[in-house]
Amino acid sequence: MVAAGCANDGRELAATQDWQTTTTRPPPPTSSPDQEPSPSGLALTSSAFAPGGELPVSATCAGANIFPDLTWGPVDPSAVEIVVSLADQTDPEIPVLMWLMAGISPDTTGLAAGVKPPGAFETTDDYGITGYGEPCLDTYASGQRDLQWRVYVLDSPSNLTVGHPGNEAWAQVKAQAIDTASVLTRAFNP
Repeated sequence: MVAAGCANDGRELAATQDWQTTTTRPPPPTSSPDQEPSPSGLALTSSAFAPGGELPVSATCAGANIFPDLTWGPVDPSAVEIVVSLADQTDPEIPVLMWLMAGISPDTTGLAAGVKPPGAFETTDDYGITGYGEPCLDTYASGQRDLQWRVYVLDSPSNLTVGHPGNEAWAQVKAQAIDTASVLTRAFNP
């Protein structure tokens, strides 16, 4: 089949060849399994969703826009701080930080939905927003989003502050963590 040109000047476009690339690409695979406990046994779960299940509407802009309840454990006895994050892992080569809460006491074993524990605070995300306020799915391209919740155990204080630049904070927490576990949810945008 030969495609017509933009103008009718009597010329026709050449037929495409098998070796030519297209302008669309399939979505990349997710960068993590549905649930990833650590070798030490640290695991992250939620009563609001099953590992690999759909993100609850209450955790999006279409609902109450609050983070869901999260539970973790066991925590290494040398822990001095817990950090929790949410990242869009749809494209594993370009993860997007959507939320990071630090300053959580090592005695804390989870978060109630939308409730910040005493002493905890939030950094900025990749959108420049401090606190939880994503995912607002209407801002994404259509299709499935792979969202990874992760808990980090630190054996020294993070020294982060409220509104700390998100990717700087995230990189620091990743480098400092002595243990980590994750759980994946999926969100769909028609």
